[in-house]
Amino acid sequence: MTNRKYTLFFLNAIIISMAISPAFALGSDSRNLLLIGFMFLSPIIILRYFEFDKKDLWLLVFLVSIVIFSPLNHPETIRWSTVLYTLMFGFTFIAYKQLLRQNKFSLINYINILRILIYSYFIVLLIQQFCVLIGLPIFNVSNYNPEQPWKLNSLSSEPSHSARIVALLMYCYITVKESVVNRKYNFKFHFKEDKFVWIGFVWTMLTMTSGTAFLFLAVFLLKFVRFKNLLTVFISLGGIIIALNYIEFPAAERTYKTVMATLTFDKDAIIVADHSASIRIIPFLILAGMVSLNSWDGWFGHGVDHVSTFLSDYMPSVPQGITGGGFLQIWMEYGFISLAMFFIFSLFSSYRKGDFFSMFFWFMLVFLNGVNSQIVWLCLILLFTNKYFITRGRIKN
Repeated sequence: MTNRKYTLFFLNAIIISMAISPAFALGSDSRNLLLIGFMFLSPIIILRYFEFDKKDLWLLVFLVSIVIFSPLNHPETIRWSTVLYTLMFGFTFIAYKQLLRQNKFSLINYINILRILIYSYFIVLLIQQFCVLIGLPIFNVSNYNPEQPWKLNSLSSEPSHSARIVALLMYCYITVKESVVNRKYNFKFHFKEDKFVWIGFVWTMLTMTSGTAFLFLAVFLLKFVRFKNLLTVFISLGGIIIALNYIEFPAAERTYKTVMATLTFDKDAIIVADHSASIRIIPFLILAGMVSLNSWDGWFGHGVDHVSTFLSDYMPSVPQGITGGGFLQIWMEYGFISLAMFFIFSLFSSYRKGDFFSMFFWFMLVFLNGVNSQIVWLCLILLFTNKYFITRGRIKN
């Protein structure tokens, strides 16, 4: 295999394995064994190229901190499998950056892999819907509830994950297309070329019956709001809301109620609105009242998986050992120093000046999620890749 083919293969493999969680590859705790297999190769790639930049230092210091702080501060809590999993994600990100810097992966390569992934989610969802319709065993199904037969996971481990991933893929696709033409995406000029991508994206988001999909779809469509079409957009959104209320679409209704309940910070109201969504929201609210900087543990953490030892006591109808809390979980378990390192690293990787929507995805997919989630690292990889190609395009211009 030539160096170019080797580089393209591993760049595509990292993106694909981060973006999907096929049912056959899910192990215990729904961990993606396909992804783990590729992540095991990341140290080899790092040793092969061994190229770092100053911004890698933030990630490396974070990885060192989680290896040191817990064994020294709370050795009784150490679970090396959890720490190793985080290290694998971090090394895979560094390996991806090193491969990307070889300049073998073109913008067209990137656009094509995004397009293929959007099509793949759409096609698998169609197959699953066909299986439900005629009563066949459902293809690639996981985390399925027969009481909600049309709530399907497509290529991820569950519908809400697919909603996040497909929205992120489509956002990145539109963003890099704008980079190619060097102007804002315009439906009048670009829809004909991208109509099948749009069909796949909209169908997936609307018919997987995930409340999360409606939230991400609504925010994503705001990207195309211009002053001259503001009235048209509001009329269209109003029509969609009225139609959804008329046909009593449960997923859209849950999304609206959850958003309204979250704005009140009332834990009970959030649970009533959508118990599934509350499992991702309430842990953050709980930990917000616990973290502090006036103790040794506040700086260096309470230990690995500490949140899982008490979170179920504060939330009704959840399994023992459940965890969550996003960035506050990092603070609680590894301390504020580790949190600060990861916060800075993730912002450097994602932020582009004036790009609100990248920050929305960073907040929803990185800040609100645990560090050992493939969605977190997929988001960081894709937002970094967007930034890489856009910055390189500006330099060429």
